[in-house]
Amino acid sequence: MLNNKTHASRGDSGFTLIELIVTLAVMAVLFSVLIPPMMEYRETVFERERLANVAAINDAIRQCYALEGRYPPATGDTGLDYLRENYQVILKPHIYDYFYELVDGAPVLSVDVRKG
Repeated sequence: MLNNKTHASRGDSGFTLIELIVTLAVMAVLFSVLIPPMMEYRETVFERERLANVAAINDAIRQCYALEGRYPPATGDTGLDYLRENYQVILKPHIYDYFYELVDGAPVLSVDVRKG
């Protein structure tokens, strides 16, 4: 014999389809409101990081010129190995690549957005 009370209480233990759809809709609205400011904040952080890295490289170039009377030589793949080894330039290249070279005896620093 099947007890109707037990059968009815088992059916009330979960969420209805409407409740799940409403929950997903609320979450979608929240994400659509929160994600754009987060992406903008992320771009701002990377831009500040780029400016800090460029300032650190420029300071090391000036320091080298003041101490050695010449601009640092461009060594390594990016030209920054001499500055890293002798002037403790520490870069955090997340989305930018930095390249240093000497052109006609003058330092040239270029910054490219990393691909991939």
